[in-house]
Amino acid sequence: MKIKVVHIVEDLKTGGLERVIADIATGLNPEKFSVQVWCLVRGGEIFEELKAKGISVEVLGMRSHRDLKFFLNLCRRLRKEKIRIVHTHGYPATTLGRIAAKCAGVPVVLAHMHSTYYNYTAKQLYVDRLLGFFTDKIICCSKAVEGFVREKEKIMAEKLTVIYNGVDTDMFPVPELRCGAGCKEFVVGCIASLFAHKGHIFLLEAAKQVVAEVSLPVRFILAGDGELRQELQEHAKRLGLKSVVEFRGTVSDIPALLSEVNAVVLPSSEREGLGLALLEAMAAGRPVIGTDIGGIPEVINPGENGLLVRPGDSEALAKAIISLISDEEKTMWMGRKARKIAAERFSKKEMLEKIELLYLKLLKKKDVVNEI
Repeated sequence: MKIKVVHIVEDLKTGGLERVIADIATGLNPEKFSVQVWCLVRGGEIFEELKAKGISVEVLGMRSHRDLKFFLNLCRRLRKEKIRIVHTHGYPATTLGRIAAKCAGVPVVLAHMHSTYYNYTAKQLYVDRLLGFFTDKIICCSKAVEGFVREKEKIMAEKLTVIYNGVDTDMFPVPELRCGAGCKEFVVGCIASLFAHKGHIFLLEAAKQVVAEVSLPVRFILAGDGELRQELQEHAKRLGLKSVVEFRGTVSDIPALLSEVNAVVLPSSEREGLGLALLEAMAAGRPVIGTDIGGIPEVINPGENGLLVRPGDSEALAKAIISLISDEEKTMWMGRKARKIAAERFSKKEMLEKIELLYLKLLKKKDVVNEI
């Protein structure tokens, strides 16, 4: 009999967290695991993608965090379907999902932490600290997130484990791209939701400096959507960048997008769990530029597969971009090194293997494997 696993999340819109869930749901061994994904509030683009791939996905329709009827129904369903593993992602799922799983007697309960960020009230933080005692394992997507959770939630070290997000390099072909003096233009990509903490405002300021200082035509492709789209578009226009900055919106075909660019920038200014967009860029053989924040320094080895700059420093970001434009040999070498690092340290296969082993280890500890 297959092991029944449910991933619980608020929604499945386009984003790094949601793409990680999709990778797990589609990548776990189907001979061992029966996987469902439950969205508490709404679906989204990745919800539809998973549905098209035959993954069991469902919107549960929670109206509020205090919906007692919804909570009781969730507990009953977990119990009725004999779910063996509940794997939660993001607030409020990591709180509500864990409480419901424990009330329903689910043997293994996990929380997956994807960011170095909390916007919790004191009450919410207190509840999460208590839940740490009843959670079998908390998966952190980077060492930075692990340290953040340990400090913020006062969780014992043995409860935490780091499993890096992974990418499949086979999904990212590497067409030959010439840069520097050998190409007609240099294209910089940025794949991130358009929210303040992603730092797009600093990328636009850097873009103005880059365009002013280099002779080679430069374009910037911003892939992603969010509440700041109109504001950022207006700012780009004020900076005189309308013709060189393209706001492409949500992009589903990331490999195709990466085939267009010479380098990828993630200018996060406040927080970043790991930066899945950076891993995808590396898998495509693109050098990456990121900020020295959160888990990004665990991905970028400065001067090897990319460059690190201070968060919020548009001048330093501009200089980093210019250094790639002006040195064709270095840029191409970094791209090759980036792909090698992605394959060796951040493979999707390794991520899935570690998650499967963790599932089985925890089930065995609870003496559940023998019941299946």
